[in-house]
Amino acid sequence: MIFTLNLSHEITYKEETIYFDTIEGLDIGSETCFCYHFYFDDVCLRTDLIWSGSRKPLTKKEKDIIESGFPPLPRDDENLFIPVGRYSLLQTLPVSDKSKLTRVILPFTSKKQEGKLYVRFIKENVLECVMQLFFPE
Repeated sequence: MIFTLNLSHEITYKEETIYFDTIEGLDIGSETCFCYHFYFDDVCLRTDLIWSGSRKPLTKKEKDIIESGFPPLPRDDENLFIPVGRYSLLQTLPVSDKSKLTRVILPFTSKKQEGKLYVRFIKENVLECVMQLFFPE
């Protein structure tokens, strides 16, 4: 199911080279994100990586602040981000490698033939990792 998300605070990441095959090994509560430029080359959908980054699990103090309704504290080492804005969001099972990503994002390209895409992975527990696709509207 595709949702509309109004992101009111940036989601920040530390710059890091990450690969799809290492995502399942993330620590519980941690995240990783890829920012892509997508476009069509004749009839083929292409994705070029702009950046990749990671985010450590939230501390107890950070969780308490967020649950109180305040924005998250900035982290000094996190200089990449998903910006504030309106997004079409799909949350699904993670793909195992980048080559399978094209199949998942293709339906979103009916509205927009070129643009940015954020692919966020969240390690929820020992067994579960989710993938979220953010398409700016």
